[in-house]
This record gives sequence, structure tokens and C-alpha cells, in this order.
Amino acid sequence: MNTTENYQVKRKAFYSQFTNFFYDIEDLEYAIYDVMPIAKEQIEEIKYASNILWKIFTKVSKQFKKLNKEQLISLGIREEMIPFIDLDYLTQQSVLARFDFILSKSGELKAIELNGDTPFLIQETFEMNRHLCKEFGFKNPNDDKIVMKSLSAALFASLEYLKEKKSQPVIVITGKEEEEDYEEYCHVQFIKRNLPFEVKYVPISELRIINESNEHIQKGLYTPDKQKIDVLYRPAHPIEFLIDDVSNDGDPIGIQLLELIKERELAIINSPAAYILQNKILMALIWAKKDDPLLYSPEEIQAINRYMLPTYLSEDVFITNKQPYVKKPVYSREGNTVEIYKENGSKWYESSYTHYTDNLYVYQQYIEMPSIEIPLKEEVAEKKWLIGSFIADNEACGLSCRLGNAVTEWDSHWAAIGYK
Repeated sequence: MNTTENYQVKRKAFYSQFTNFFYDIEDLEYAIYDVMPIAKEQIEEIKYASNILWKIFTKVSKQFKKLNKEQLISLGIREEMIPFIDLDYLTQQSVLARFDFILSKSGELKAIELNGDTPFLIQETFEMNRHLCKEFGFKNPNDDKIVMKSLSAALFASLEYLKEKKSQPVIVITGKEEEEDYEEYCHVQFIKRNLPFEVKYVPISELRIINESNEHIQKGLYTPDKQKIDVLYRPAHPIEFLIDDVSNDGDPIGIQLLELIKERELAIINSPAAYILQNKILMALIWAKKDDPLLYSPEEIQAINRYMLPTYLSEDVFITNKQPYVKKPVYSREGNTVEIYKENGSKWYESSYTHYTDNLYVYQQYIEMPSIEIPLKEEVAEKKWLIGSFIADNEACGLSCRLGNAVTEWDSHWAAIGYK
């Protein structure tokens, strides 16, 4: 990586060209001014692993529709969400998802989780990665055209799903306002700029729900100027947050919105079915049947054993075998509420924040991420790194690198990925 003395000067000069990108987040030097070189052969393997694991995850997730209420609750599905998990009206269960991989020192590639509903790193992967590869003379492995194709297909499927077909549908993208969360705002605005159709931006705080029709207005989701929204794209507001959304006077507006979808008054992207893909318990279910020829093809069995880590609903196997392991909530983000345990069962590391303690947990074999040194203002810091691999239109389409601590949390850094 770049370690020249004038690194900070060059970094600021480069990123200052991009006024709609959050290269610093408060005091965090978020975006690294360099490219992580990955061999072309390794990039091809990451794409292959992403594609075949995507087939496996979606195959298993669709089995949830066959389960009863008690079974779903035992797998971490919120009871309030059960009436809506079969709302799967898009051409893909998720229009844009991201696997996180560890590429170990020995060259092993292991998927540690799937962000199946509202993954971040989109602007970094599909805009800034291209600029950095050009700056440093690397080839860019990412293809934003696949993402736009996937979003276009999702729009048409959403419009087809609606009860009322309009010649001029109202399509809205939503998220937090700039003053509230600049990173999320840039993320949403980047997607808006690149969508191949007309879309309005409405801050999430300004959306209004009418949950009963009357003589003056039809029930539905509305903009501040009282336009009834047909399709809502929520790239930064996960379903597991939406379930708990309430108005200032206590109305369960998240559940009311899901009811509108069920009644075909509204379509959202991703559909509510993506909620299952976000559930980390999928990894334990896949691993439990990893050698089942009735469920998986020979190629899929080989891929599970090669690219996944042993994952269970209990830590017992790891304690018995004296193996280090990671404890993760089934629904969590940004490395929140994650703990790492040593071979003797004692806790070695834990996340800085613990917002998901009310979840079920999965227990996954621990493997160490590789380390690299990066130049920061105050020091040259050693960081652990992992690779994010995006899936859109059922195809691997983009890579990004995050650099952080033993657990990759909100305060991690981002680096572009390229090849020669």
C-alpha cells in the first residue's frame, strides 16, 4: 500500500474532486488513497464462489415459506414479520446483496456472511473503485451495468405486482437526510443519480401513511405533497428496522406499510422476502445439510465445504473440539454485538457496540483475517481486511475491501480493489 510522505496531500487532492462522496466520516479517514491488488485468478474465484453460494442461499431461504409459525420463530424470524415473508414479487429475492469473504494468508477463501437486504459500499464499489483503479493504473473488476439492469427489472416487476396499473407511476427513493447521516445520504443519492428511470427522493421522515381510505383520500404511502407512492426503494432502511418503526403518537407505521404491500397498494425494493436472506441462521442451516445429495448438487456440496465455515446454533462443537469461534446475532450489522472466543472457551474480543442482544445467535468457526499496514494522519496502522462481493441480477458484479480490527465495525476503512 501507499506509504509516501505526501500521502495525505495526495489523498485530499484526489478525493476533493468528488464532492458527493464521504471520504472522511467525522474524524475517521474512511477512504484509503490506494488500491488493494488482488490477482485476476483470485478475483475469478471470488466471483465463482459468490455465484454458487448465492444459488445455495436463495434455494435454502425459499424453504422458509414451508415452515409453520413456531418453526419460523425458532429460526429467529420475528413473529410480526411472519405474515409478510412470502411477499416475493421481484425477479430476484434481493436485487443487490453482498457476501463478505476472508481471503486467508494461506489463500483459502471463506464466506463469513451474506448482507442480503440493504448492503452498503455501493458508491464505493461502483463509482469510486473505478476512479482509484484509473488513478493507480489498475484494471477495475466491477460492473455497474449489472446493478442497473437488476434495479430496472425490479422496478418493472414491482409495477406489475401493484393492484392499480398507472401510466405515470410515482417512484420514490428514501433514506435519512444529509444532516442526519451524510454517509447514508450520499449512498442514496448515488443510487438515485444512476437509476435508469425517473425517481423522486423523499427523506424517510417525510413519508406519510394513510392506513384507511376515506372519501377524500385512498389508503397508501404518500409524499409530503400528497402524491400516492407506487414503488418505494429503501436502499438503506432494512426490514428488521422497518418492523419497529412507529410514529410520534405510537402508531406501528412499519407494520402498516407492510400491510399496504400485502394489499398491493405499494411495492418496495427489496421485497419483504429479502428479510430471510439477511438472517445469519441460513449459514447454520446450509452447513447442517452440507453433504445432502437430495438438497444440493455435487458442485454445490463441494462449494459449501470449500467456501463456507462450520456454523451452528450452539457453541458446543467448538468447545468440545477446542476450536476458536465467533458468536454473532442472526440479525445484526456493522460488526455490532459480535464476540470472538479462544480455543479454551474464554472471550478474546468483543464489538464496541452491543445493540442486538435480543437476537438469537449463530456460532461460526473463527479464522483470522489477513493484516496490512495503512497510512493514517497520526500513524501507520495495522488493520485486518476482508472482501465484499456484490450480487445483482443473480450474478457477481463488484468487489470492495474493508479494513478494520478483529471485528469489522462501523469505524473500518475502505479501499478499492484492482488487478493488473
